Amino acid sequence: MTDPKVSVIVPVYNTERYLRRCLDSLLHQTLAELEIVAIDDGSTDGSPKILRSYAARYPGKIQVLTKEQNNGQAGARNLGLLAARGSYIGFLDSDDFAKPEMFQKLFEAAEAADADYAACGYTDTAEEGGRLIVLSRYVASRPSRTQKDLFFGALVSPFLHLYRREILQTAGVFFTENHIYEDTAFYINLIPYIHKIAEVPEALACRVRRANSTTATISLERIRHIFPVLDEVIDFYRNRGFWDEFRAEVEYMCVRILACSSLRRAARLPRGYERRLFVRDTLTFIESRFPDFRKNPYIRNGGKHLYLQMLSEGTANAYVAAYRVRGRIGKHGIG
Repeated sequence: MTDPKVSVIVPVYNTERYLRRCLDSLLHQTLAELEIVAIDDGSTDGSPKILRSYAARYPGKIQVLTKEQNNGQAGARNLGLLAARGSYIGFLDSDDFAKPEMFQKLFEAAEAADADYAACGYTDTAEEGGRLIVLSRYVASRPSRTQKDLFFGALVSPFLHLYRREILQTAGVFFTENHIYEDTAFYINLIPYIHKIAEVPEALACRVRRANSTTATISLERIRHIFPVLDEVIDFYRNRGFWDEFRAEVEYMCVRILACSSLRRAARLPRGYERRLFVRDTLTFIESRFPDFRKNPYIRNGGKHLYLQMLSEGTANAYVAAYRVRGRIGKHGIG
């Protein structure tokens, strides 16, 4: 294949049960000029054998890279970024799958708008009794028309995004290794380099939630990774000279992540003292990095941010308790 229009990076670690479905969904894309860059991240199951089989059957269509030791999706994706040849770069996790028209629609939208970035939505599913149950038919970021819109209502998962390879090379942005939340820093740090945006308001991918996935594994140590990841974001904007231009937006997004989505994850911690400790750690982080966050124009204005304006140890613990109740009531648990 000559240089493809799109490269899709697929990190693989012990997903033999789902891997064929993922690869087949990419091989049957309506966009013919697409390459698959699959990275075996030290798998110990049958995944490497499946990858070798597919690479032999589809030479030139599938690149398979191998890491001897597992060190997480971030390192695997970074290796894929170095090997990808497409004009645009996309991502797909090996337990998820894409609809046949996904990358053609994203690519055509990006080309039509001369965009640096294109986004779509997804269908949220869970496994139950050996079959997929639809949790939500359409999940997507809030529509973005301008660069700064990308800070608001964003889903940072890379499997929903297509990036122009040129901006990735210019920015020199990679995924943060040895931490979860690597998607968060990658997404936020690329925003200053994204000047044109395209969106396809359709569910073009299917996310499959499973009990033993990375995102489903919760511990106090793991959710604390959000702190160094957000410190990396803050340092990136300061060191690259973007802080003055984007300070309000970065502050708002970081506080929202910490006070909302991170505390929702904390609600899944089994021990009460761990939940309370994470609440205190979160408030300490916010107050030390963003001491005047309540004056932020996005937080100060609008009744929907009343919780952030009133953020305290008491309100944060109440928020966590409310999500624990919701998780017990909900059939599939918390978010």
